[in-house]
Amino acid sequence: MSVSETLPGAAPDAQVQASRAKKRARRFDAPALAGLEILLTRLGRVLGGLLAIVLLNVHYWWVMDHGWADAGTVGFVVVCASAVMPVRVYKGFARQDRRALRWVSSVLNGALVTLLVLVFMKIGQMPMLAPEYYLALFIMLVLFAQMAGLYVSRYTRSWDRKLRLVIVGAGEQGVAIARYLTAREPEIVVIGFIDDRSSRIDTSTLPFPLLAGGTAQLDQLPPDIDGVIIALPNQAGDRVSSLATRLRGQMGNVYLAPEEPVLGHPFLSRPHSGPGNMLLLGMNPLPIEGRLLKRVFDISFSAVVLLLFLPIGLVLAALIRLESPGPALFTQGRYGLRNRLFQIYKFRSMRFDPTPGEIRLNQRQDARVTRIGNFIRRTSLDEFPQFINVLLGDMSVIGPRPHPPGVKAGDRTYENVVVDFVERYKVRPGITGWAQVNGSRGNTFTEESLTERFIYDVQYIQNWSPELDLWIVIKTIFGGLGGKNAF
Repeated sequence: MSVSETLPGAAPDAQVQASRAKKRARRFDAPALAGLEILLTRLGRVLGGLLAIVLLNVHYWWVMDHGWADAGTVGFVVVCASAVMPVRVYKGFARQDRRALRWVSSVLNGALVTLLVLVFMKIGQMPMLAPEYYLALFIMLVLFAQMAGLYVSRYTRSWDRKLRLVIVGAGEQGVAIARYLTAREPEIVVIGFIDDRSSRIDTSTLPFPLLAGGTAQLDQLPPDIDGVIIALPNQAGDRVSSLATRLRGQMGNVYLAPEEPVLGHPFLSRPHSGPGNMLLLGMNPLPIEGRLLKRVFDISFSAVVLLLFLPIGLVLAALIRLESPGPALFTQGRYGLRNRLFQIYKFRSMRFDPTPGEIRLNQRQDARVTRIGNFIRRTSLDEFPQFINVLLGDMSVIGPRPHPPGVKAGDRTYENVVVDFVERYKVRPGITGWAQVNGSRGNTFTEESLTERFIYDVQYIQNWSPELDLWIVIKTIFGGLGGKNAF
């Protein structure tokens, strides 16, 4: 058995040329294809906006016997606004959620563009159109955006999005990198290893072939490779610098792999750069514009809900006081943003205990729960006073659910079950969240249920957007309240 496997076509020169002719380098690598898909989606929206203005102008001409004088100016506004509206790809979400989020995004974008047209015409003192024209513009923007998204999705479905990489270094670190990528990154394909010390490597232990030639014969590598990963120990700093300089000129993208202990960090799959290009082991908080937008929504939405709910809240408070002695509201310390404790407000659903001891999760048919408490827990009405917490800035309408200190899943506390549980504190806790609308709500009696909820929370934080928040609100209203786990 030979020490290394030969690259495809690496033997005679004629075979090399023939192989390279058959397998040309790809015009776009995987990240470029993702960007191209977003660009096509934006272009579709722009064309849809233009078509909407043309149809409105045709109808205007049909009704008024002359063209719409401001059609060109308004069309320019629609095109510019449609081009800058955000386009997001929700990787890892279920198909029905991705479809719903595309609809929510189209509705939000269409509403914003229509509102911008109204404001622009008002400021520019242009003759205002009849209301049905603006409604028609909004509907066409939404429908054309959906049609464009559907066409782009079908057109790009057959694209090869695999990221093909070669690992330089077949030692322990290189093998660990290869296994890590194979297990966690389905869109990455490891072609094999390159190592100048091939005579000292046992190829039978490698998960991928050892490519012949080493770093001295990079021209023999397949032409459709998207980049290389340097997986050498830190003490080989000079060699890493030399390889990086040479590989960047011949191979394009060059990535530096972390040490094996760092590789085991659960959030390394989405690394971010910190100060001085340091590797951030964890999730970034929401961007400042996202936090501001989220806070504006929290304040306005909570104020409206509290005003509408006030009569029902007063009735519930009276019923709670009549059934059992004690305050109508229950307060408890919960962890919030940056792991800080705050006092959460809920309608009291259990018999009042002035000397509470260890936190015990409620059970089905729990004797401590009152009759009115059983009703408000099953309908989630006990959570409504938390809108006060939202106004105070302790919570958000949407986010991971807060938990009290010392609470356990099984026999261990949350922080001991999930080592990186603190990552949830990068955002304010919420009244409802992505985990809750996906059925992961109620008590966490097992470690598996806590882990499942944590995965949903991380997915929400990493993919936050206004349309995702709106979709969670919609799912909460039409199915997220109550449920079999609410007791």
